Amino acid sequence: MIVRQAPVPAQRRLGARLRGAAGVVPGALTIGNMLAGYAAILAATEHRFPLAALLVLVAGVLDGLDGRIARLTGTTSRFGEQLDSLADAVSFAVAPSMLAFFMGLERLGRVGWAACFLFAACGVIRLARFNAFPPRDSRYFVGLPIPAAAGAVISPALLAGARPMPDEALPFLLVAMVVIALLMISPIRYRSYKDLAFGGRLYRALAVWAALLAGLVAAHEWVVPAVVLLYLVSPLIEKMRSVGDRGDDADDQDDAEDPDVRIV
Repeated sequence: MIVRQAPVPAQRRLGARLRGAAGVVPGALTIGNMLAGYAAILAATEHRFPLAALLVLVAGVLDGLDGRIARLTGTTSRFGEQLDSLADAVSFAVAPSMLAFFMGLERLGRVGWAACFLFAACGVIRLARFNAFPPRDSRYFVGLPIPAAAGAVISPALLAGARPMPDEALPFLLVAMVVIALLMISPIRYRSYKDLAFGGRLYRALAVWAALLAGLVAAHEWVVPAVVLLYLVSPLIEKMRSVGDRGDDADDQDDAEDPDVRIV
């Protein structure tokens, strides 16, 4: 007895092909992320600092898109996660450290390249820790995310433009590199903003993105450092707010328990 398999409907075959094609997009964006980081390294070695900083920003945009598209299309995989981490190591660990080195830290000799290596090493450790021990609470990252750390390192290049860093600013850049490197492997929690909601209103999210893009186009050399600085100190701001809220709650409880309080 011969059993003939029922033909697969054309719409189902088309849907499978579209899903297969959509699965290629996140990987292609990840490779684009690594390409931008590699180009940033080359630009830094040629002392084209603003271009190198912009290429790191491009890598950050592509890095933000690949994961979201993978989740939207249901094409997430362990291979994609590992590929993304390797690309991030190039774009956000090696490229910013090379930019800082050629922008001025090379003039500090062994101390300068040691600080740049520390940043790159801590960035790679940060990525490995995230893969091995994913955060239990998706609302927070443990340690400064490496794209934010890269944004902090490239900020001087955005502010200074094509000019090399003056000698008197190099100690501050050196200290900043070390502090940012240690923040990446610290236990400090940073908000991921994955739970950010706009009341179910899509137009609000689009308005925020439009405002951010407009600011980047109009004055990216000021907007990026300002946003990065605000994110760097955001755990301190949240801590101060939580302490203030607990103080207000304690005052309210004391007022409620005070027998001398009378409602007039």
